[in-house]
Formats: sequence, structure tokens, C-alpha cells
Amino acid sequence: MKLVTFQTAGDPRLGCLAAGKVVDLTLAYEAMLQERGRTKARALAGVLVPPDMIDFLDGEGDSLAAAAEVFEWVTGKGFSAGAVRGLDIVLPLADVRLLAPVARPRKIICAGKNYWDAIRERGEKAPEEPKIFSKFANSVCSWDDDVIRPRMTRELGYEAELAVVIGRRCKHVPLERAYEVVAGYMTYNDITAGDLTKRDGQNTRGKGFDTFSVMGPFLATRDEIADPQALGVRLSVNGRVLQDSSTSHLVFDVPRLVSFCSEVFTLEPGDVIATGSPRGLAKDYDPPAFLLPGDLMETEIVGLGTCRNRIAEED
Repeated sequence: MKLVTFQTAGDPRLGCLAAGKVVDLTLAYEAMLQERGRTKARALAGVLVPPDMIDFLDGEGDSLAAAAEVFEWVTGKGFSAGAVRGLDIVLPLADVRLLAPVARPRKIICAGKNYWDAIRERGEKAPEEPKIFSKFANSVCSWDDDVIRPRMTRELGYEAELAVVIGRRCKHVPLERAYEVVAGYMTYNDITAGDLTKRDGQNTRGKGFDTFSVMGPFLATRDEIADPQALGVRLSVNGRVLQDSSTSHLVFDVPRLVSFCSEVFTLEPGDVIATGSPRGLAKDYDPPAFLLPGDLMETEIVGLGTCRNRIAEED
């Protein structure tokens, strides 16, 4: 499934994207239970398939199984599932706004120096273990929102990355069981103020501004992606391709990163692990390809969709 957080006129809702439509999973589950003669259908739907992504992921396997069941039910009706309490269950994609799939992650954990092609491009030595740092929920940016260039920087860079979303509370996860705690994957862009990270000697300020964690447009559940180590990664600015690589070049793959992070933190549903960026960073071009107000940046992971973000100057 391609899970989304979407909005029409009211609060954000949990949905599933398919065939150019968005299925409101909470309403659909309520309708399915009503059709089957179940009592308290609305209350049960709110528990098993709640409208908030983090609440949904907190339900772990039970919620994912319920969402898969109701999606099959809607598909079987040819996406003509009617309405519940006057609210349409299936909406045209053009009639909704897709937000960041995980609007308020509990943790955003990023891996640095994790692509062989980038390491070789810079003549560096690969780390012996994952190098990780954190970002905060304020940095989340939807797939089509403006990325704001702060007044503090004039060296704004991009980093196209595969993001892993955790689906189960866990600690000390064995390498061979790492996929069991993964809910799915997203396209991600780790926006960076390179002059500030260089000046500070660490990443908190230079990577922590509002809008510096682009993600979306959907969260593909684990079953949608056969091999997360075989996905094309591409980023362009104003049509010029600046990054073009593959997750096959990861130094530490998804299981290794998940297992390693779980040795450090208790991982929780909705946590995001960004797996690092390939060669072709803005600072490595001659002249540098830093982002400027008005630029259109497109970030794509094959099978996970494209984020399209315009760069805007901070007011």
C-alpha cells in the first residue's frame, strides 16, 4: 500500500493512494464493518485504523493488517465504496492535498558518509560503523511545500535519500530480523546549510531549520518494495540532474542501519531513518550548485515517488 496523510477541508486524515484516488482508510474500515453487521463500527475503526499516521503505526501489525483488509474491500468494489456520515470514502487525488506522510516523527535519525560513490568522489575513507546524527520534527516539509532558505546561510544544499519508517517499538534488533520492524519507505531530502555545518563542526544548526526534512509523497509499506538496496536515487534542480545513483551503493544497508540504531535508541513507530546521500552534492560541483530562491528541486526514489519543492527566501 501507498499510505498518505491527506487533507481536504478538515483535519489531516490517513489514506491510501491508488488508481489516481485516495481512500480514507478510517471511513472505509467503518463502512466495511457496518456492511458486515458489526456494532460499534465507528469506535472500532478509530482504534484499529485511526486517522493519524503515528497513532496508526502505533497499532503495529494489527493496524497494518486492518488497512490491508479494508483496502482489498474497497478495491473489490471498484473504488465505489460510497460514503459514511455524509463523508466520501474515496476521493479523487486532485481534490485532496497530500501532506508529509509522517508529519511529526518522534525521531529523525540520519546516516552520514554512507554511499560508496560519494566516498570515492571525495577520496575519503569509509567509516567502520554507521555515522549518525539527529534532526527534529520542526524540520519536516511536505513533498510539494517550499523549502525555505534561512537568512543565516548562502550555501544551501540538497541530499536525496531513501528513508526507512519504523513500524514497531524495538530495541537491540538482530540484523536478520531488522526488516520485521520496518513499516515502509519514503523519498527523503536532507536539506543542509553547508556553511553552517562547516562553521559549527556538527550538524544540529545546519540541518535543523524548518523545512529541512523533505519527505513524501507517500509511505510505501514494506511489501511494496522487494529490495530497498536496489532503488534508483535521482535529484535535479531546474531540470539539471545533479544526483543519479542507486541504493545498491549504500555502505551500510537498511538492516545494518536499523539494527545499529536500535542498539543506541529504543526505536518507536513513526521514527524515520534517512540512509544517507550519494555523490553529486552541491558543494562538490565546480562551481558549487547551491540552491537559490526560485529554484525547483525534484527528488525521486524509484517506486517511492517524487518530491517537488520550490526554494523560497526566508521573510
